[in-house]
Amino acid sequence: MSLKKKNTIFLLIVAVSFGLLYWMGTFAEGPKKRTGLGRSPVLSADGEEIIFSYYKKGDAALYTAPASGGKAHLLLQPKTFDSYVRPAYSPNGTKLLYIKEWEVEGKPYSQLMMYDFEKEQSLPLKDLDHYIKEAVFAPDGTHIYFIKAEGYQKSPNSERVMPEDYDIYKMNLDTYKTDRITTFNLYSLSSLQVSNDGKHLMFSLYNGKDLVQLLNLETKKVETIMPGPEYESGAANGPTIGSPALSPDGNSIAFSDVATSSENGTYLYEVFTMNINGDDVEQVTNFHEHVTSPAFFPEGEDLLVTVNQNFAGGLPDYEYWRVSKDGSERNEIIIEIPE
Repeated sequence: MSLKKKNTIFLLIVAVSFGLLYWMGTFAEGPKKRTGLGRSPVLSADGEEIIFSYYKKGDAALYTAPASGGKAHLLLQPKTFDSYVRPAYSPNGTKLLYIKEWEVEGKPYSQLMMYDFEKEQSLPLKDLDHYIKEAVFAPDGTHIYFIKAEGYQKSPNSERVMPEDYDIYKMNLDTYKTDRITTFNLYSLSSLQVSNDGKHLMFSLYNGKDLVQLLNLETKKVETIMPGPEYESGAANGPTIGSPALSPDGNSIAFSDVATSSENGTYLYEVFTMNINGDDVEQVTNFHEHVTSPAFFPEGEDLLVTVNQNFAGGLPDYEYWRVSKDGSERNEIIIEIPE
């Protein structure tokens, strides 16, 4: 079966899933006019601060707060019916990438933005005619990598359209010259991360099954990293690896997967770790909820995770927790949002 045909089949599956999850309020954070924390907080380089989206009646602003919890500070507030999502700190903490997203008549739009903390101003890095999903800084801070869709595909069972043909791009921040890094043309590409030595990109994709991939930027070779055959996922059709995160030393990966099911059959997701070869898989969390978006603290011994306390219900209800890598300790990061 060709890659394009596989992607078409995947699009049909996603479209059906999107419709179901959309009406349940668990896929899209904005359309159902929810208020609450966004899904994926981001740690500063020193691990002392987090930045996150907070939704009020469906629109998201960016806030910062101590990583230990406490009072949040409003950083960026949209002036129109936009949401600011997917923040990413620069290595020296002076700049911030984020995505401005909005929707018009069932069609999603986005624009890649960069905020300068010293100048207290934002500027667009890409024009409005590009759909950018997420972006991250390279360790040297001189360029960025981002995931961009080349076009849109109409959903077969609704009037909505969905971005398609995702690939990874690189931009020089001095010249704004942009190069295409991959030629996947995928419907699902996410969790972009650069290794601390700047030599590899890690990301996840779906091509008939969930895959974690490591791209060597020098040789352009791609390596697939998945749990070994001894690992048994709680999902019926095998591992559903979600939001993989590379450890600071590059030796291990944290990811979300189905651990078990509730009494009514709802999948319960937890965070696991494995080494860079896919061996020694260990379950880290035991929330018996939907746990996702792990991120390593700088020392590599603790993880920041997001817990959805209402995964099988209507609108998501996210909490942020700090958990030890061995799962022995966990503490909720309680954040006070200013009025």
